[in-house]
Formats: sequence, C-alpha cells, structure tokens
Amino acid sequence: MPIFLSDCAVQHKLKLTGRYMPSVSGQEEQRGTMNKENPFLNVDVTKLFSEFCLLEVESDSLVTSQRNNIKAATVVGQLAFEGMQSLAKRQAELAKSSYESYTKGANAVIEADTPEKKASKQIDLVESLFEGAISNLNELTDLTRKSANTIFHVVEQRFSEGLDEFRSVIQTPVSTAEKSTTAKPTPGKAPQKS
Repeated sequence: MPIFLSDCAVQHKLKLTGRYMPSVSGQEEQRGTMNKENPFLNVDVTKLFSEFCLLEVESDSLVTSQRNNIKAATVVGQLAFEGMQSLAKRQAELAKSSYESYTKGANAVIEADTPEKKASKQIDLVESLFEGAISNLNELTDLTRKSANTIFHVVEQRFSEGLDEFRSVIQTPVSTAEKSTTAKPTPGKAPQKS
C-alpha cells in the first residue's frame, strides 16, 4: 500500500512529538527494532547553553590588535619586496661582471700564441669563472638569508606582541560601562529577553 504525502506529513509530525506510528509497508521489521522516542526532544537546551562561558573582550583592544597585525603584514610585504629588489639588482651586477671577466678571459685565450698557452689560458679562465660563480652564489645566498631573517624577526616580534595582548585582554576585567551594556547570562538560568 503506497504512502501518500499527507500520510508522510502525519508520520513526521508524530515522530517529532515523540509519538510513533508504524509505517504500513513493515520496513521496521526489515531494519530491526526501532526506538519509539526521539532522544533529541528530551534535551534541555537552556541547560546546555548555560554551561558555556564566553570571554568578555573589549572591542578597542581587539581593533588595536588587528591594526597592529595589518601594520606588521605591511612591513613584511615591504621588506620582502625590498629584499627581492636588492637581490635582483645584485644578481644583475654579478652577471655583468661575470660576462666581463669571461670576455676578458676569452680574449686572452684568443691572443695566446702557442696551443700550450691557449690551453693554459682556458684552464685559468674556467677556474676563475667557477670560483667566481661559487663566490657569487654565496653572496646571493647571504643576501637572501639576511632578508629572510629580517622578515622573520618582524613576524616573531608581532607574534610575541600578539600573545602579550591576548594575555592582557584575558586578565583585564571589562570596564563597568561595558558590563552595564552587555547582558551576561547567569550560569544555570536562561537569559531574559527585554
């Protein structure tokens, strides 16, 4: 026997009120025993919410803290940009000097008279270019490290300040003017609507 929409609505209403009306098709027997009461209807919601304790926070300190976070993020962005800019500038200078030293070394190889002198000049050129590349790489690594350390110091300092601000907000009681405008529920009682 099919269940029509009106029958579904009646069954749903009966289930919500805690009563039970078995379906006509006998699906309960197939699924096993079913609980006849809705366990969620027996919960006292006011009792649950009365156990939650929320911190009272001054909005001015929260706004100030977020402003300081934004300032720190701005400083970090600016330092990162300046670091990348100085790194790119120094990298271009090193590439130019490497090109000039290669050109000078190549000219020395070309101007050598004998094949032995040319081979010797080539070895000197390769050796100087390799040492220069290692030196340049170390210099660029140091520039990157200094920039990253500066940025990390700013982030670390702001994080420490943020923790101190959080401690002071938790430990400082809210002013009496704010307490009078904020309704604080009493534990165990439901808040009164005004």
